[in-house]
Amino acid sequence: MAVDKERFWYTENKHIGVVEKDGTTTTTDGVISQYKSISEAKTLRIFAISVDADLSATLGDAAFTNIPSQFHEAIVFKAIAYGYLDPRNMEMNNAANFTQMYDQGVKRAKKYVRSQNITTGQITPHEF
Repeated sequence: MAVDKERFWYTENKHIGVVEKDGTTTTTDGVISQYKSISEAKTLRIFAISVDADLSATLGDAAFTNIPSQFHEAIVFKAIAYGYLDPRNMEMNNAANFTQMYDQGVKRAKKYVRSQNITTGQITPHEF
């Protein structure tokens, strides 16, 4: 009869750790814990959203490292739309056109993200 183990995850130093709850308590370096490294290797699928840092003049070419180059133009369209909304250059029709082109670019980008391959990894037990 298989026993379902209660497993938990945590992040530390940009790594993901997976542990399972043990029925006994152990003391390591003065720390009492009921958790231990996982007892068997399992496939793990992680769903994540990766975002770039806020844009600034100091970032330069490194500003869009996570955004594929074919979608950089959409960001420019949004900036142009904001320029046409400025009271000094107010042209609502142009702002609407560039906003529409930006929205189309975002739609294409979302479709592109959904079409990416999903990769899986293997979680293996480690002693601490």
